[in-house]
Amino acid sequence: MKHRSRRRHPVRLALFLLIPLAAVGIAAAVWFENHTSLQNVYDGKSLILVDRSDDSIFISKRETDTRVPASLAKLFVLEYACGLADRDAIVPADPQAIAMTKPGSSVAGITEQEYYLHNLYAAMLVPSGNDAAYVVADYCGGLLDPQASTAGERVNAFMTGLNQHIAEIGCTDTVLYDPSGFDLDARTTVLDLKTVVDRLLENSWFRDIVCQSSYTAILPDGSTQTWKNTNTFLDPESEYYNENVIGIKTGSLSDDYNLVVLYRQHGKEFLICSLGSSTTSSRYDDVSVILKTIDESNYLSGSGTTGS
Repeated sequence: MKHRSRRRHPVRLALFLLIPLAAVGIAAAVWFENHTSLQNVYDGKSLILVDRSDDSIFISKRETDTRVPASLAKLFVLEYACGLADRDAIVPADPQAIAMTKPGSSVAGITEQEYYLHNLYAAMLVPSGNDAAYVVADYCGGLLDPQASTAGERVNAFMTGLNQHIAEIGCTDTVLYDPSGFDLDARTTVLDLKTVVDRLLENSWFRDIVCQSSYTAILPDGSTQTWKNTNTFLDPESEYYNENVIGIKTGSLSDDYNLVVLYRQHGKEFLICSLGSSTTSSRYDDVSVILKTIDESNYLSGSGTTGS
């Protein structure tokens, strides 16, 4: 697999759960010395922690290994769709597209009516609606191929364009076959997720959506739909609630539980991409380990020394 070089901090920390903690880097060493069984705390397959103030990767584990993206595929779908259509475009939700939603999917309750395209983006991001992803792919696929006569043809046209776009923006280790992410053959890496999330974070509207514990969309006819965010870090009633988490998204399929988190601490933003935790709770436990590392790291706070 091709390894793309990335800027890293000279004290980069490598998380290897099956080797001694001697592999842990200097900057977080003091904190990790107090957790001698790190493998019992973090079980995710791949991880990066990025200090967005200088784009340095401070913690990494198997960053080039490909994993199932699950609903994190919607981040790639949304980023591509943004370049194809105006966010205020009115989209008639095609019943054929809605019917493509697979049994057992997370849904946003999209019905056969008109939505603003940005309503559908929120429906993809907040409750992780697979039904919304198909409607977006159907609408944008029709723009790409006006001759397509069925939702299936339009979605296929969209996915062809999407995979070309993904490669063009440098995500060469990502391939997607379904706009909802309900697909065990799809692959991505934490590095490719970083690339697409960095692009999305340039948009204030994206930030506004992913930071909310619940979101109310106002549809073209004036009616509303309200969705609860699947990101438990944003839920004030959850044991995992963290006021410094400001997005972004969850994803789960089969035995893979994924999480991308944007975290604000020390006057900076940190991006955590975690793939392949074994349960829905362990993905939050896994990322909580990283958040605690950020909180307690004097180096990441800018003091330049390791904290206790």
